[in-house]
Amino acid sequence: MIKLLYASVALSGVLAAAQYPTVLSPVTREGSTLLVDGKPWKAVGPNIYWLGLDENVVPPDGEPYDAATKSSYPTKGRITDALATVQALGGTMIRSHTLGTNLGNPLTVMPELGVINEAAFEAIDWAVYQAGLYGIRYMVPLTDNWDYYHGGKYNFLRWFGYNLTQANDSQNPEMQQFYTNQAIVAAFKNYIEKLVTHRNQYNNLTYAEDPTIFAFETGNELQGPRNRDMDCPADWVRDITGFIKNLAPNKLIVDGTYGVNRTHFDIQDIDIFSNHYYPVNTTKLQLDLETVEGADRAYFAGEYSWVGPDDSSGPVNLVSFFDIIQNSSVAAGDAFWSLFGRNLPDCNTFVDHSDGFTLQYNNPTNSEYTNSRIQLIRKHFVAMSQGKEIPANETLPAVPCPAPALS
Repeated sequence: MIKLLYASVALSGVLAAAQYPTVLSPVTREGSTLLVDGKPWKAVGPNIYWLGLDENVVPPDGEPYDAATKSSYPTKGRITDALATVQALGGTMIRSHTLGTNLGNPLTVMPELGVINEAAFEAIDWAVYQAGLYGIRYMVPLTDNWDYYHGGKYNFLRWFGYNLTQANDSQNPEMQQFYTNQAIVAAFKNYIEKLVTHRNQYNNLTYAEDPTIFAFETGNELQGPRNRDMDCPADWVRDITGFIKNLAPNKLIVDGTYGVNRTHFDIQDIDIFSNHYYPVNTTKLQLDLETVEGADRAYFAGEYSWVGPDDSSGPVNLVSFFDIIQNSSVAAGDAFWSLFGRNLPDCNTFVDHSDGFTLQYNNPTNSEYTNSRIQLIRKHFVAMSQGKEIPANETLPAVPCPAPALS
């Protein structure tokens, strides 16, 4: 039985009263196994990319808003609602882009090269602080391959005179300057250092010290000028992972390359390899797991489509995808894409997102099919995190609104 380090969740009915841990223990790795206090621990949960900065809600007049990128800060209520939902699902962690990739527009941590916007840490600090009290951990990507509202490698390229955009230049060989231009690499390291050494106003821990963040990821879906080419140079990965480990020696590091790159296997500071699945594909997953087995590292399915439909006998099957992960000695866990909740302080409206993969837990307008998919996810998470088998059709626990802000 896996020791639970997050609040217990009732297996039916409403969210149970929880015993919240006061301090989380660090997650460590032994070969392909992640451990907490010496016992196996599984990383399962959602992607919630917007916890540090959102693009889906226009705030009330007078609240910070960047119209050019549609950026705003999520309310504290939305953040705690999301954390309570992860508990109800049986999750142990969240992968969240904007806790670590937060630059390039006026509301971000680094709106301009070398400039730190302390106000941008408010939402991030709260999300990290509350997650620690809820017993939920984070995997945090530190940059992004794509030119999104919250920033990433394109911002660093533009800051150094490479006027590139994803729309026009995704196949431009100059994209590799992000990895090879030493001035850009130094600027990225400076950004990482400012972020990782930031001291949380709510718990007085730096992000390097806080075990709530169990892993930093070198980036989201990093690649070169050709889609899925995995051209993320080993020298850069070695340099960046070593830099992170020096700043935060108790953190695990995820290789953020878009796919499992064998040329990175000899980089000792990598703890976890990863890939993404749109749609889920059991053949591809099995190949990734077999590839990582020889590296003596852990594997994490960092994103996948949960929506279906499934093949009756082919590789696109969510139940089979989960079964493979649950039975693999290498798989450390997985995170579906992606969770959205209520638009607090409004408890009656759910936040929408336009990519077709939005999971809204307990939304009364969900179809029977949608709820059945959510039930499958919860069944899988509970099996991974608690070692329990629950029926695939078990009633989803209710999440109170507003969810409690812990202290």
